[in-house]
Amino acid sequence: MADTRSTDNGLNTRAIALIQRAIRGYDEVYGSGTMSCAPYDTAWVSMITKQIDGKKQWLFPECFQYLLQTQNTDGSWNIESNSQIDGILNTAASLLSLQRHLNEPLQIIEDSLEERIEKATTSLCSQLSTWSVLTTDHVGFEIIVPAMLNFLERENPLLDFEFEGKRALANLTAAKMSRFKPEYLYGKIRMTAIHSLEAFIGMIDFEKVAHHKIQGSMMGSPSATAAYLMNISSWDGEAEAYLRQVIKSAAGQGSGGVPSAYPSTYFEYTWILSTLLQGGFTASDLECLELAKMTQILARAFQIEKGVIGFAPHVGADVDDTAKGILCLGMLGNVVAPDQMIVAFEAENHFRTYPSERDPSFSANCNALMALIHQPDARPFAGQILKIVRFLCDTWWNTDGRIKDKWNTNHLYPSVLVVEAFAGLLALIDSGALADLIDEELLSRISIVFVQACLRTILGQSEDGSWDNTAEQTAHGVLILCEARKSGFFDSIREHLDSAINHGVNFLLSSRGHVVDYCWIEKVSYASPLLTEAYVLSALKASTAPFTPRLSIGSKMVPKISQKHVQLFRQTPLFSSLPEFEVKASLIEAALFQPLLRPRRLLVFPRKDMEEDKYFDIIPFTWTACNNRSRTFAPTTFLYEMMIISFLNYQADEFMEAVAGPSYTGNLDGLRKLIDDTINGIQVPKITTNGVDPPSNSNGKTTSNGSTNHDDVSSGLTRFIEYVLNHPSVTSASPWSRKSLKWELRTFLRAHVSQTEDNLRFSSDIQQSGDVYSSANETFFQWVRSTSADHTSCPYAFSFVSCLLSSSLANGEDCFATAGEKYLAADVCRHLATMCRMYNDYGSVLRDEAEGNLNSVNFPDFEAKNIRPEQKIQQKKDALFKIAEYERSCLETAFKRLQEENKNATDGRGPDAQLYYNRRMVIWGMFCDVTDLYGQLYVVRDLASRMVKSGTNGA
Repeated sequence: MADTRSTDNGLNTRAIALIQRAIRGYDEVYGSGTMSCAPYDTAWVSMITKQIDGKKQWLFPECFQYLLQTQNTDGSWNIESNSQIDGILNTAASLLSLQRHLNEPLQIIEDSLEERIEKATTSLCSQLSTWSVLTTDHVGFEIIVPAMLNFLERENPLLDFEFEGKRALANLTAAKMSRFKPEYLYGKIRMTAIHSLEAFIGMIDFEKVAHHKIQGSMMGSPSATAAYLMNISSWDGEAEAYLRQVIKSAAGQGSGGVPSAYPSTYFEYTWILSTLLQGGFTASDLECLELAKMTQILARAFQIEKGVIGFAPHVGADVDDTAKGILCLGMLGNVVAPDQMIVAFEAENHFRTYPSERDPSFSANCNALMALIHQPDARPFAGQILKIVRFLCDTWWNTDGRIKDKWNTNHLYPSVLVVEAFAGLLALIDSGALADLIDEELLSRISIVFVQACLRTILGQSEDGSWDNTAEQTAHGVLILCEARKSGFFDSIREHLDSAINHGVNFLLSSRGHVVDYCWIEKVSYASPLLTEAYVLSALKASTAPFTPRLSIGSKMVPKISQKHVQLFRQTPLFSSLPEFEVKASLIEAALFQPLLRPRRLLVFPRKDMEEDKYFDIIPFTWTACNNRSRTFAPTTFLYEMMIISFLNYQADEFMEAVAGPSYTGNLDGLRKLIDDTINGIQVPKITTNGVDPPSNSNGKTTSNGSTNHDDVSSGLTRFIEYVLNHPSVTSASPWSRKSLKWELRTFLRAHVSQTEDNLRFSSDIQQSGDVYSSANETFFQWVRSTSADHTSCPYAFSFVSCLLSSSLANGEDCFATAGEKYLAADVCRHLATMCRMYNDYGSVLRDEAEGNLNSVNFPDFEAKNIRPEQKIQQKKDALFKIAEYERSCLETAFKRLQEENKNATDGRGPDAQLYYNRRMVIWGMFCDVTDLYGQLYVVRDLASRMVKSGTNGA
């Protein structure tokens, strides 16, 4: 490694060379820009005509030739991007240009246009048919796409675009236009819609927007400028000169290719400098004349534009470029106060990217946070810091899967930003500078976001050391792991971190580690070779930099990982083949939930006379570990809510066994009625004795002082039932989901009463027939599939998850839409509950024997003749385990059938519905794993807390 890795001096030399390249093309009038060419904008420029020597001509024939040269064999224009919207917009605009050149050849004669048009049309229709509209977040797509399709249908009346997502697109367009009128563009305010003027052809008078022109461009957009030139009455030579500058000096370098934005001076300068500096380069490392000039350009921009800047001079300010500018200038010793940034972009709950923003940007808020915490004194901005931190935590916690950013398609881009921002924030807290601002709950939420972002990055690394086989994502991955290494949270997996970083560095040093990635989002995605190089150099620098001083806060929040726990979990089939570091990493994540769960530990059930609840420490791990193992990455809020439900279920079991059951000895029907009345919302009267013994038929057991436990039981049940049924995600779920949950919750609680009756009958049998449940009034099969399975809480928890998914992923619709799905889901649930009940009983035979509780093996079905006494128990357990494995095979078959039914249900419903159903099944698979894990752990070790025996009713 010492022979291949760049030395610090070598990295410094490369970084200086990068800065020199970035400023080499700088023009005093236009600035500079290196964004990759986009067929979309190239197509618009190719459609400009002009009267030359009295003859109408295509003004930029080289742009049309560029389109012909870059059309794919399938008829599309999609460059290197994997984004659906890129292919749609690039193909639609290019098709429009082809059609217009066919209809009006002018000086360009191309024999293959009809064939090209046919292929492009076929491709566009195909792309639209598979387009997931609701997952698209490119700038202005909800206005631009309908306009492009309308232009195409006007150009060729035979075209009529129909596709599954058209209604969803129309709804988004209507929502956007309800807050915007095209006439707004006539005002003095430079709105972001000016950047997409082409979408308003036929809707506005272009003469009335001429005052927004800057150095010949419409907000730095070649396509918007082209639309302007095509729709004004008098020729604008300044706009033509701008477009000629773009064709000559932008990434196309005279080939005819045009980018989506030019210039991008401030964007590229601020991103390059801030990226290098945050990776560990210092001002002295980068010292050169070009750095001084770049710094001067940015400093002057803040002066001229009064404290806020955009991606280029005078295009309109945004918080992203402003924050990055403040950050990099500050790190270079040119402190810029963030006051104007706050005035311009602070909203009620977050920071806006720009005034008319539809949805908040996660990455922009990360950048704003970094600009604030890197001020010489961050305390005056405590209110803004707190606001952004809460927004980032809430967004991360409620995001299903990976954070999607509106400015970058790389999933690690928002992760690297939040990791860097929270690392800086935690360092300030660690130093005491902001310790009084962040309370324990928020600190836990911050730490969970930080650790999840780092951990999911670790888990996403490919065998070749890369992330998604791209240089930019791999650089992000290395930068994240370098922050993780010095945070103190990951001390127990430090060796693996070092190895992963080295593996990523080796990829970056390989030939594949310098291929640019079309990941940046404009109207269509683009690449920036300069930014790719900046991230690669930053990652290489960070990997070699010393990581002291470490943050003490991380090591304080995560207790030392118990090797016994690690070995326990790795004995289960689910985790037996999992690398040890993954188990440890999930234990780290789980530990951070404890400060949030602990205050809620006794809110519903006061745990009286119970031994230590060992399950409380294990529950968070079961969710983090299964979530990470399957790479499900369900919303953190989902994990947290299920952790609460999990320990409440354990507590409900304890409560029914230790409090409710003994309090209603001899009157279990009264306990059933209490459960029914409470679930039905019937007010249960409070029993008072006033010193007089209660009547003999009262629903409660009289204690030695004449009082009753009825009220304790009633209040405990009421708190539990109200928590479940009045949970916000339950009340916003579909009626069917809520009804199902209410039914299963009643069944769960009544199953405890039935279990108590079974235990009482079994205790009588013990006196006569030993450990055999001879008075059973049903077969083992009937019992384990009904009372016993319901007793596990799995069926009611299954219904609770259905409500969570109905409320979130299904927008209030049924989680399982068809009768077939509902039936198969119920079958999956029943096999899962039955299997886990058997595993539970397998692991708790001795405990149940000691406490006199009925266990599966006590049923007569398990009795065998000619078995020596010392082999008897093991023989019964072996038989039970074999049946449990049969239930597992049934579970797997039922789940597979449910997946098939799910697929059938989504056929013809469009890509958005398919994405939802697929995501739902992934989460259900993870839920099954968690439930299965509890059973597997019982096989390894009995986790349940034993009741503390006392002389007062066992309560």
